[in-house]
Parts: sequence; structure tokens; C-alpha cells
Amino acid sequence: MKITLAMLFVLAVSGYCTNILNVPTVDSSLFRVTQFASGQPLPNSVIRAKDGSLLAVQSPGFSTAQVVRYTDTNKDGIADGSPTVLYSNASGGAGTQIKSAGELYYIGEFGAKSITALAPGANAGDPLNKVGSLDFQYPAGHGHPTPGLAMRQTPGQPGSVDLVFNIGSEFDSAVSTTPVIVSGMGMAAQSLQGDSLYMVTISEVGGTPIASNLRQVASGIRNVYGMAFHPTTGDLYFADNAIDEAGVANPLEPPQADELNRIPAADLGTSVLRFGYPNCYPQYRTNVLLELGSGACNGVTTSLINFQPQGIDASGARSEGPAEIAFAPSLFPGLYQGGVFVGFSGGTGPQGTNNQNPLVFVDSTNSLLQYFVAPGTIGNILGVYATEDSLFLSDWGGGSIYQIQAIEAVPEPGTFVFGLIGLAVVAGWRRVR
Repeated sequence: MKITLAMLFVLAVSGYCTNILNVPTVDSSLFRVTQFASGQPLPNSVIRAKDGSLLAVQSPGFSTAQVVRYTDTNKDGIADGSPTVLYSNASGGAGTQIKSAGELYYIGEFGAKSITALAPGANAGDPLNKVGSLDFQYPAGHGHPTPGLAMRQTPGQPGSVDLVFNIGSEFDSAVSTTPVIVSGMGMAAQSLQGDSLYMVTISEVGGTPIASNLRQVASGIRNVYGMAFHPTTGDLYFADNAIDEAGVANPLEPPQADELNRIPAADLGTSVLRFGYPNCYPQYRTNVLLELGSGACNGVTTSLINFQPQGIDASGARSEGPAEIAFAPSLFPGLYQGGVFVGFSGGTGPQGTNNQNPLVFVDSTNSLLQYFVAPGTIGNILGVYATEDSLFLSDWGGGSIYQIQAIEAVPEPGTFVFGLIGLAVVAGWRRVR
């Protein structure tokens, strides 16, 4: 078969485009979307390494927490090949998130009930070495032991980072009663209250993490997984998973809407803000603030936005179960500047399909909600990570990582296409020679 220049162009473009955007709500001409990696075991969270490679947490068999490294040397939005395993804990159960604000990486290990600090080697492809951990003792049957994480450099303390983590609720819709114990990184055992966010300062000087100044920063949360510091204000944003459907009149819908909340930087570590769980919350669909008991909403910090169904959909498509969040890449188009992207794990819809798992965009005024990736498009969007020009989505259920890159940041198409043409010409020359 004769290969023409036009055919080479079509092959080049079609091999590198993946239509997951919610068109026409999202203008797909503004973005290059690629399936960065596929066939991976439960990818959960990614982060850029200092050399520009991509580190990802994945969980083979839901029994092993791994950190793997991908490279993309030609910047085409597709990983060069199979990743290299840099860390593996076969007894640690599934991994959750990977974060960094200094020299070390920190990952949540769901089975091991720990947050583990990993030190990079001398070279980018060297193994990551465990240098410490925060270890949690949950009471039997504790409902939400999954660690959500956020990190920043400690203001005014070079060589130190602040780690925020959640202690999720013990029950589905009642105040936690049994403390959770944390220790490690040189810190003696301490009791923590459920339904809370905590922050601890970690010195990384010398390569061995030393934790200190553990303090509660929020109460009245149910199950926070996605958290992120605003890149300019320093405010902490977080998404809280709502009370489940069980025990309500309509078993297909929850009583409470998932929430996006904020702790102003000035209050972080100086005040304990209260967010209402379990007796003060926005009702699902109506957005009415429910107060279960006299004065239950007194002093409660109001959510920025509540995740309600967008439009009317006979299939019941909506968003449920917020996972990681990320602020819009600085090179994304103007509409998205200052906004927040929220991934949703979703649940089972009609005929067993997951129609509650969109990527939701919330604009900078907290007045616009948009399905950037519509419900039911891909599996479970647990990981959302932003670089200067791209969003990376980790599809836990589908085993894929996607890159959504602002088109203005993509190399000129001619560079890539003519590179392919050159390779084809050389290959043909070698064959006829």
C-alpha cells in the first residue's frame, strides 16, 4: 500500500488524540489530549519530578503500593514505554497520593495506614528510599482511614515543609468517638480526633524527616481526600465527601451534597475552623442548608460551592465522591484561570455503569460549575495534577493516565509530523538500499 504525505499526517494526529473532553461545553480546539499511559495497575496520583519526568502511585492487585517513573522525551504526551519502579511496598496495601514541597516525596499507604517519606537517589532513575513515616492506629471498623494530603513549604522556615492530612470520620453520619493515634518521624504518640484536618511541620534538613508542631486546623469534615494550596494566596482548598445514601428515602441519592471548602491562609494553624458535619450541611439537589438540632449551624464555615447535578439528565448522571483537586494550569485559556478542577470517583449507575465520575471545573468566582470531562466518559478520576501547561488525570478504574495540555504550549504540529516523515523516508531508504 502506498503511504502518502496526507496519510502520514492523519496517522500522526489520530494516534495522539483522545476525545475525553465534554464537547461542546469545552472547546476541544484549545487543548491537546493524549492517553499518556494505559494498562497500568490502579494509577492513583502523579507528580512531576525535578528532572521533568512523571512519578505515579499505583497499586498492583490493590495489595502493593508502588511509585513508578515515566519519561516523555519527545514531549508528545505519551510515555516513552513501561515505567520504572522506584519504590514498592508489598505489605503496604494500596497507595493513595504522592506529594512534595521540598526535597522528599510523601505517599499515602492505605493498607499500611501510614504516610511514608521517600528520598530520591543521586540520579532521576534511582530507587526512592524510605526515610521515615507517620503511622496511624485506627479503631476497629473506622469508616474513613484513607489519607488525603496537601503540602507547602513552611513560611519562614527554610528546609521545612507543612503536611496537611485528614482523619476521616469514624461513622457515616455521626460524630467520631474513638481517637486515632499517630506517631513517627521523631514524634511521640498523640491522640487525634476524627472528622478533622491536621497539619504538622516536617524538617527535611539532613535528609531525615523530623515532625513537630502537630495542630488541628479543621473540624466537622467527613472524608477529605483532595486538598491543595492556592498558588498565590496560600489558602487551603479541600473537597469533602458527603454522607452516603444509606437510610434515606431515595436510596439512589445522598442526603448531603459534596462540598468544596476553603481555609484562609491567615487562619491555617492559628484557628480550628468548623465545617458542619454531621449536623449542618447543604441538602442534595435543593442546596438548602439543613440544621439538625438547635444551633447546629452556629459558627460553621460556609462551603464555597456544593456539587449538585448539572442540568437534567434522564440517566441520573451527576458527580459523587470528590477525589484529588488541582488549580488550573497557568497556561490554560483565560476562562479557566484561577479555577479549580475536581476529580470524582463516582459510583454505579444504570446497568452497572459509572455515571457519577466527571472532572468538574469550578471557576475563580465559585459561581460556575462545568463538566470538563462528562460523567461516564472514563473510569474513576482519583488523580488530578497540574503543571504550568497541563492537567494529568489518573483513571484508577480504567488503568490510564491522561494529559490535557493547553494547545498554545504544544510544539508546532509540523515539527512532530515532519519528524515522522523524516523517519519514514530514512526507513524506506534503508529498505531499498
